[in-house]
Amino acid sequence: ARNLVVNTKYSFFSFVPKVLYEQFSQFFNLYFLVVALSQLFPPLQIGLLFTYIAPLAFVLAVTMCKEGFDDYKRYRTDREINTELYTRLTPGGGDVTVAAQDISVGHVLRVRAN
Repeated sequence: ARNLVVNTKYSFFSFVPKVLYEQFSQFFNLYFLVVALSQLFPPLQIGLLFTYIAPLAFVLAVTMCKEGFDDYKRYRTDREINTELYTRLTPGGGDVTVAAQDISVGHVLRVRAN
């Protein structure tokens, strides 16, 4: 068993579907999507299709950029924590340097105060 810390919300493949689901589960985003899609039917067209799709696309693009950046920061923090080095004492009396992600139950670690 590994002592791996993972706080990221998305993987490479789940990023777009999860962000779109989160955004369209909000009432106003879903409303603007339905209004934009209604403009695809000629009897319901009121103005230019661009004026309906562009604001929604802009909001989604900004949200996706923000979510991607936040998740990348979480990934970097996780990697920093997981690769932090500790000194593990061995049964023979020696010591071995191990990364935090490789520590498991039963390992005896040398603790140092800062």
